Amino acid sequence: MSADLEDLLRQALHQRADGIVPNQPEWEDLLAPPAPGPPARRQRLWLVVATAAMAVLLPFLVVRYVTRISHVNVNGGPGSAGPEASTASLTSGPPDAPLPAGFVPASVTRISLRVEWVLGTSPCGAGRCSTLARSRDTGATWHSILVPGPLINPDSSGVSRVRFANANDGWLFGPEVWATHDGGTSWHQVTALGGPVTTLEAAAGTVWSLVGPSQGGATDGVSATVYAAPVATDDFKPVGPDAVVTSAGISLHGKVGFTATPDGTILALAAGGLDKRGEPCNVGSLAALAAAGDNDVVAVCAGDPGAGSSTKTLLLSHDGGRTWSTAGTAPRGGQVAGLGAASTHTFIVAAVSGASYFYRTSDGGRTWTTVFTDSEAGAPITDLGFTDPSHGVAVLPSMPNPELLVSSDAGVTWKAQPFKP
Repeated sequence: MSADLEDLLRQALHQRADGIVPNQPEWEDLLAPPAPGPPARRQRLWLVVATAAMAVLLPFLVVRYVTRISHVNVNGGPGSAGPEASTASLTSGPPDAPLPAGFVPASVTRISLRVEWVLGTSPCGAGRCSTLARSRDTGATWHSILVPGPLINPDSSGVSRVRFANANDGWLFGPEVWATHDGGTSWHQVTALGGPVTTLEAAAGTVWSLVGPSQGGATDGVSATVYAAPVATDDFKPVGPDAVVTSAGISLHGKVGFTATPDGTILALAAGGLDKRGEPCNVGSLAALAAAGDNDVVAVCAGDPGAGSSTKTLLLSHDGGRTWSTAGTAPRGGQVAGLGAASTHTFIVAAVSGASYFYRTSDGGRTWTTVFTDSEAGAPITDLGFTDPSHGVAVLPSMPNPELLVSSDAGVTWKAQPFKP
């Protein structure tokens, strides 16, 4: 092989490798022939480069591709979205419309690194109207899509969060539930749940929700019932008779999911019922829960509150929540406001008091670093989670300008996402 050909091969392979993360090319991109030109030699060179690229990069590409599609943002932890997450059709849902100026975020959901939706509000007369923003290019540009008519009214309190399972199936919820099964082209209210929905998460073809008792349209702030349905339907059914603590929410990782009872017993979610596991915390002290892997679960137990601070003890389970061990203690500042698992050893604990904090550990809880502080915040943080081991999101409702925070380095640094048209 000549030196020139070897240099060309090295350059081509280097360029292909650089392009694989975070936005991996499709197989067609790797195999696409060069533009027509003279060169029988050029055609032969393309065949050599493509064959070499496939042989060298196939194991790496397959591993990275699986990693890329295996997680979506959910409340408190990652979860599987299925193959459709990485190939969301650019024609799914309604056409793009201009995003109003002054849009501020309230909730975020992702089905891949490229495709995400943010529910928020924008100026509307003397008040603010519900607005749903969508990006199909990793947040580089944003557009508005349809919101159900009854929810557009200024200062509507019908919904507060958004989730999508794939390019077609999504929900606006809290306390009402509105569903779409055509990517947001049309929406309809789901009324069969019979009570206010406090949590809704979707992964691996199933959507799970926590439904509180119907008492004047509000929950009692303590208990709820688990419901589940196939993502493409509105056929929600109760899953087991157990009440669950709403503050712990639901955390999913692929087909694995967890929540907890009011006394802190961990419940594994299954279509046939709720399986009781262990109790990581003392009664009433479970503050956050996240599924970190197929068998790995992480919990934060809060105690000794006072003066805007509390003890935050991290506990780990490697057997699906059956047994637990103390892993470490996060800094005391603030009260627990969220937990995100980037991997089985890297976690973010969010805390709020007069300010907002993100505490990070990359060694399973042994050591901690404060990676984010906002002295003007202090309101509850929502939707802290990771799309893959590197990319995280969270909504910081600081006033007067709530922000969508994003991280691309496993939570080491966080920056505000601009909403550019």
